[in-house]
Amino acid sequence: MSANFRFQDGEVSATLIQDVKALKNLSEDQLEELVKICLQFLCSSDTETFVEKSTSYADRHEMNIGALKGSLRGLLNFFKGAARKYLSQALIQEDMMRFGFDENRAKIVASSWQAHFLALSRGIAGQTLVVNKLVDMDWRFGVTSSSSELKQVGRTFLQLRLQLDKGNGAIETTNMELSLPQFYEFLQEMEKAKAAMEFLT
Repeated sequence: MSANFRFQDGEVSATLIQDVKALKNLSEDQLEELVKICLQFLCSSDTETFVEKSTSYADRHEMNIGALKGSLRGLLNFFKGAARKYLSQALIQEDMMRFGFDENRAKIVASSWQAHFLALSRGIAGQTLVVNKLVDMDWRFGVTSSSSELKQVGRTFLQLRLQLDKGNGAIETTNMELSLPQFYEFLQEMEKAKAAMEFLT
């Protein structure tokens, strides 16, 4: 049955199906609110707001946050797959009905998807959605001691060498050189990503 889904080619994991199916028990208003929380997060990547809204949602509706995290993961994975394939509103509705949603609830999800589609296209489809596993990382700090430009002397920098598993046994090496402010910004983004992963696990 899972091979019939449009958001993903091949077999869809039983866990993902179970996580999304759990949403069938929500009222229509609760479902619409939760779907919007997920779509807004995918459009903005604002982890802090996502965690706050999700926690507030669980509190207001007296839901177990652990169980809710599973459904959030399921929805996020579904929407990411749908964005990769540029699914139409009608195909989103079809997939939700394959998850066992009634027509009204399937329409609610599809309508929210359509309302966020342009922002999603910019925010998700424009980015690489495949997450590459970090195999190894080397780094070193340095200070520019001489340069043809006087203002560059004494500049602190960080060099990173990342080895990424691209899948199918392919390893890619990426080199980056960051100024100190860029490094702190990079670190902040990594901490946000870590916070999102910890919240959803």
